[in-house]
Amino acid sequence: MLLLASCVGLAWSWSTRTVGGVRTRSAPAVAAAAAGLAADAAMAADATDTAEYLWRGEVPLPGADCQERLVGASPGVALRVLRWSPTDSAAAGRRPLVFVAGWGSVFEGWRPLLTTWASRRPIIYIETREKKSAEFDFRPNVADFAMARHADDIAAVLAAIGVAPSSVDWFSSSLGATLLLDGFQRGALDGRASVMLAPNPAF
Repeated sequence: MLLLASCVGLAWSWSTRTVGGVRTRSAPAVAAAAAGLAADAAMAADATDTAEYLWRGEVPLPGADCQERLVGASPGVALRVLRWSPTDSAAAGRRPLVFVAGWGSVFEGWRPLLTTWASRRPIIYIETREKKSAEFDFRPNVADFAMARHADDIAAVLAAIGVAPSSVDWFSSSLGATLLLDGFQRGALDGRASVMLAPNPAF
């Protein structure tokens, strides 16, 4: 039996990271203009570096080993998957948790929660196809982001990495919770238990 828990309107407080520095305009006009252009370029470079950091690379967490993969979800579409396996053998043998975040959500927003969980049980974090980390071999259109596409992606990713949906627990929010409801209703997805934050009746 799949147990569902829907939590709507929960307030979460996460730490934030400031990108770029403070620019001053106290120099003479010409020097100030040059300094401003240099600062703009530096801030743009920082933003580019930060964007790559948010969407690429393994994410080490205490007490767990991390693996990053791009996994084919449908023809021409690959999704980023992060997997943490606890270094403690007993924790590593526990049932995996599949984590599907909301629309455009980045890992950093969930770092405090995942830092607590990753040492306690295996975590499979799947980034959905609307995110910058997704890779397309074609130019997508609106139909490529239908809810059923998202849900089928998750099923395909789990199949590709050898994980049976019926054997996992789920944690999801917003878009992630909505696509899981779609997948459960259509029989495309299954599971033992699911906690859903703020699923949407329409997306």
